[in-house]
Amino acid sequence: MASDVEKMKPSRYIDGEYWELKDSLRREIEHNDLFTQRCDNLILANKKGFISSSLAIGEVFSCVDMSVGVKMGVMAWLFGGAVMNLGSQQHVVKWFQPLKDLEFTGMFAMSEKGHGSNVRNILTEAHYDSKTQEFIITTPCEDAQKFYIGNALQGNYAAVFAQLIIGQESKGPHCFIVPIRDAEGNLYPGVSVTDMGLKEGLNGVDNGILHFTGARTPRENLLNRFADVSAEGVYTTSIPSHNARFNAMLAALVATRLALSNQATASMKIRVQFGPGDGPEVPIMHYQTHQLRLMPNLATCLAVTFANRYAADMLDDDFFHKRDLVDDRAIQALASGLKAYATWENLQCLQTCRECCGGMGYMTENRLAGLKQDCDVFVTFEGDNTVLYQQVVKELLAVFGQKLGDNRVLQTLSVLQQETAEYIKTSMFAVGTESVTSATGMMKALSFREGRMLRKLAGRMLKKVGDGEEAFQAWNCCLDHTQALAKCHIQRVCLEQFVAAVDRCPYQQEKDILNKFCLLYGTHALYTDRAWYLEHGYYTPANTKELRQQLLSLCAETCNHALYIVETFHTPRISVHAPIAGVPSTKAPWAYYPEPGTENPLVGIDVDAIRRTTPLQSKL
Repeated sequence: MASDVEKMKPSRYIDGEYWELKDSLRREIEHNDLFTQRCDNLILANKKGFISSSLAIGEVFSCVDMSVGVKMGVMAWLFGGAVMNLGSQQHVVKWFQPLKDLEFTGMFAMSEKGHGSNVRNILTEAHYDSKTQEFIITTPCEDAQKFYIGNALQGNYAAVFAQLIIGQESKGPHCFIVPIRDAEGNLYPGVSVTDMGLKEGLNGVDNGILHFTGARTPRENLLNRFADVSAEGVYTTSIPSHNARFNAMLAALVATRLALSNQATASMKIRVQFGPGDGPEVPIMHYQTHQLRLMPNLATCLAVTFANRYAADMLDDDFFHKRDLVDDRAIQALASGLKAYATWENLQCLQTCRECCGGMGYMTENRLAGLKQDCDVFVTFEGDNTVLYQQVVKELLAVFGQKLGDNRVLQTLSVLQQETAEYIKTSMFAVGTESVTSATGMMKALSFREGRMLRKLAGRMLKKVGDGEEAFQAWNCCLDHTQALAKCHIQRVCLEQFVAAVDRCPYQQEKDILNKFCLLYGTHALYTDRAWYLEHGYYTPANTKELRQQLLSLCAETCNHALYIVETFHTPRISVHAPIAGVPSTKAPWAYYPEPGTENPLVGIDVDAIRRTTPLQSKL
């Protein structure tokens, strides 16, 4: 007999505020053959909800093919984001309307062969020619080649980051709109493009190498929101500090990093659908080992989904009120942290799903291998995850440092005092301590760890610098510390937003289900790092045993609701197109698992004949 949960029609709460927009796109995808291959459609609007709704669009299209979401991101978030965040209002008017009308497509040229993460020291040069009032873009050496540029084989314009040279003086990295091809696809003089060929994945994205030998772009094509060059070659800037101006330029990446976090959850939502149904053919989900491996990933997917919406709301608010992203360091750090956390969790989830599906998961037709290949690049795309975690910690330290003042002795004493006070307040032995297995108790534990690691890191840095070490060397010696701290911070934010989402849910049955997944997310995070809590005396062995028992219990309970949660993702069936998910394929008819009581549509088809007449390329 079906349970109440099974009878209940999934609400739109988990799907989010923009479920109607997402549903309209899903219906288009479901009934249009075009979307079985590639699609590209982004509506740009300057209104409240622009960021959140745009992220929702990207999430849905990423379900069709990860390359679609990335290609959209290159043109809209990266090229368009550079114009919006780094250009003047005139630039926005000049470039956005044609982009909206698809009169041209753009690309984003920041990374270089010799400088992936070290953007400050990029080598591409932009020399100003006052006679022609143009910037001359030059690639001075092989390491300066713009590398892994998306849309390189089709794009008409590129947002190129280069060292601005006035006379013989470099003014640091600036962004220029550089013409690459005319409307007929012919390269402009001074521009050469090399196809990077096949990659591990994302082969729907045309990555290439850009090389400039005296390419020219008009003076007006310098994105001059923060700095400008007059016709006579006089440089002016509203941000005198080189560091502050550089940070302002990097703010263009914030929305894209959040979009990548959203795309990571989109592929997680596809993958969990490869799990079994209620039929007797696939009883493997009844095994505790499968429950322990898969259910925490589904819980993490939900946690990151709600955290993404929280970050999107913050970004939306900045965008709507015309606030500079450079002034909102909190959202920059949060977007960086979520991008790193979500994409790493994405890959781990994908590998687990592949293993749990056995040999079937290794088949190309079942998409898991392809998804893993497509998503692999995300951990270094738009910022190396390790570096992004460092950015998160630098922001945490900056906020912490503001409370300490400038006196080094007082700083040290303050750190020690806060360490003692915080330990007393958050200790498991404090008055009114919550159960270790409650949501409140788990948020308290994550907050304790985050605060403890932050204060320890600040203390380590103060001591090393006080002992005469160079600031860089002191930071380099603490990089292992930064990675653990950043991950803990993001986990704490995800859990808090998950708890808040559960509290807001207006449907009691769905609220109860979400609460189980919320507890599972927190329990799994804490149990995974139980050694740290034991080492620091926060948990006792009895506490970790409680967590383990709850982890086993919640994995079994949430397994009963997993398919219901998957239903709330409303992923178009055509976007799954995998035999193991019940979608037939003539290439692998033996891998098709129809739902109980349904007829196999492959019956009567001469599959061998199809194989004999199908070109090899179509099978690859």
